[in-house]
Amino acid sequence: MKMSDNLSNRLSRLASRAFVALCASLCLATGALGEKPAAARLDVTVQPVGAKVAVDGKPRGAAPCQIFDLAPGEHLLHVTAPSCKPLDEFVRVEPGGYVQKSYSLESEKGLVLIKTVPEGADVKYNGVSLGTTPLLVTTLPSGQTHVFELNLNGYQPRRIDIPLEGRTPVVREENLALDSGTVTLTTTPPGATVTVNGVERGVTPTTLSNIPKGLASISVRLAGYREETREIRVTPGDSQTLALTLKALPARLNVVSTPEHARVFMDNDYQGKTPATITSVAPGTHELRLELAGYAPATRSVTLENGAEETEEFTMVSVLGRIEVSTKPPGAKILVDGRAMGTTKAQGDAPRSQILKLEKIAAGEHSVMAHLAGYQDVARKVTVNANGTAQVFLVLPRVFTPDTLIETIRGIYRGVLVKKDFFGAITIETSPGIEQTFKPDEIRKVTPISK
Repeated sequence: MKMSDNLSNRLSRLASRAFVALCASLCLATGALGEKPAAARLDVTVQPVGAKVAVDGKPRGAAPCQIFDLAPGEHLLHVTAPSCKPLDEFVRVEPGGYVQKSYSLESEKGLVLIKTVPEGADVKYNGVSLGTTPLLVTTLPSGQTHVFELNLNGYQPRRIDIPLEGRTPVVREENLALDSGTVTLTTTPPGATVTVNGVERGVTPTTLSNIPKGLASISVRLAGYREETREIRVTPGDSQTLALTLKALPARLNVVSTPEHARVFMDNDYQGKTPATITSVAPGTHELRLELAGYAPATRSVTLENGAEETEEFTMVSVLGRIEVSTKPPGAKILVDGRAMGTTKAQGDAPRSQILKLEKIAAGEHSVMAHLAGYQDVARKVTVNANGTAQVFLVLPRVFTPDTLIETIRGIYRGVLVKKDFFGAITIETSPGIEQTFKPDEIRKVTPISK
């Protein structure tokens, strides 16, 4: 209403000015000549062709047009055309004059509000996106029918034709038809990442909407579990439920020890010797035990997560020691717990032997025995500490068993042969600890005594 009032006021002012100018012209002409002024000509061309032309408020035809009867002076020219902004201009013509006017009317823009249910559809015009619904479009010319494309993920695309006339607002609301389905997805355990047709769509539990119709590939991933994939067929408006139980990935355990070659047991099951790799281990807590001769058993609890790979390192603690043995006399055979371990050796003329070192003896109590022909066996209990040395000195009592009979000029003697020297003298032990030597000229006969 305000625009119409302004236009009316403007037209009134223009008409007044035209009337004053016309009167002035007529007076001049009449006063000067005393006769009626010659009429003027006005030619009007307009784009678009067919626009209506009015002069001083009087219709004068459709453009292009020629007006031959204009009185000299100033006139108001008014041009209108459908869907175009009207044009007003003052035109001055001289008596008998000729004026040409050419105009191109500006197209008037229409108003259209596009709405969709649901909202958020992309609106395209000539392939160019104008925005999303609800959308007010103010840039398209009126007087035409315009084609729009509506697209929303999960819904069928829609094409609409909207005619626009003048500045009258047009409201167009479209109900979009579903072109997708919905899947409610849960996993055990929850928290798995979900992808639909390769596109990540959140974590479980979740409701997956706008899944395009047809075959859809749904995958779930969770650290420590096998990836699961399902293909489902989706129809528009369909609602489905999918529940998946994820399978835990086995763990992997590497076991190493210093020194190597320790026997490995997991939950009392033998797994090999270090370094060892145990595959397909069920997630959870397990008991490890390592055994190696000469070392204390090593035990440990290990907890493995789904699909994890862990390495457990053990330093074995030695439980071995040594025994150092010397005997009197030397040459005795040494046995430890009944197992022969060596023989003591003489050191010059000393009555005591060199030290015999027995290595890698397990910690604990052992029986050490010395054996030498002609002597009584001697045994002793010895305690060996880990990495320690136990020392043993064994004195073997001689066993008096005569083995030689000597007939001399003085009589017959029985005893144990001790030695026979280079000159033929013979020494025998006639009783324990008592020796007697016989010269060659005293000896008549020497006879070994059979045992």
